[in-house]
Amino acid sequence: MEQRSLILRSVRYLESDRVVTFFSRDEGLITGFARGAAGMASRFGASLEPLTLSLIMGRHHLEGTLYRIHKAAILDTFVLLKSDLGRFYWAGASVRFLLGMLPPNLPEPLVFDLAVRYLESLADPEDSPALAWVRFATRSLALMGYQILSGTCSLCRETPWDDSFRYHPQDGRMLCSACHDSPEIRAESFVTVDRWTLEYLHEIGRNGGKVFLNRPLVEKGISFLDHVLAYRMDGWKSIDSLPVTFS
Repeated sequence: MEQRSLILRSVRYLESDRVVTFFSRDEGLITGFARGAAGMASRFGASLEPLTLSLIMGRHHLEGTLYRIHKAAILDTFVLLKSDLGRFYWAGASVRFLLGMLPPNLPEPLVFDLAVRYLESLADPEDSPALAWVRFATRSLALMGYQILSGTCSLCRETPWDDSFRYHPQDGRMLCSACHDSPEIRAESFVTVDRWTLEYLHEIGRNGGKVFLNRPLVEKGISFLDHVLAYRMDGWKSIDSLPVTFS
């Protein structure tokens, strides 16, 4: 079976083999074994390098064993983003996101398409990598069931007087300060975020990401998404900590 796949991780095993984790459009996150793929001079090995879009051919031989990769062919190496260290860091964020958020063997074709478009955007020097990341992360989270809502408080349905919300990552609630300060809620973990940032993120998620770059809102959106992802996965390294620009 041929699978359009994005290579996320590739680790050398013994002298000439590789253990490869890839995101298949048809089958989701898979870890496979590729015999004889460790040599960098081989096309087989090159097609299994991280951040490569490849057509993988293989199958599960026995239940409970690693997927056996028989052949692979390169579809796109995203060479332009790999020649720019800053954009390469941005690309690495998507790898960590996918490895941390995707359950194994669960197809997420729309998230796969978003990931490929994100890497294509990073390979375009005219596109803002920061805005591309916000588009990718916001829309992927929505597809996974973590849609970021905006506008009114989840409890009282009012717009907060101070234009700020307390976001509760446990269940996705957006609370105004009055509702948040009630005794039964106040002790829960939360992230403070202003209404304008939420509306910007919501607009990105709603209309397919076709919004103009607003650098202050992009920076606030990235910080907010870092908090959300840190709650959802262990060891998330924030974008703010990477040597990248938010242009």
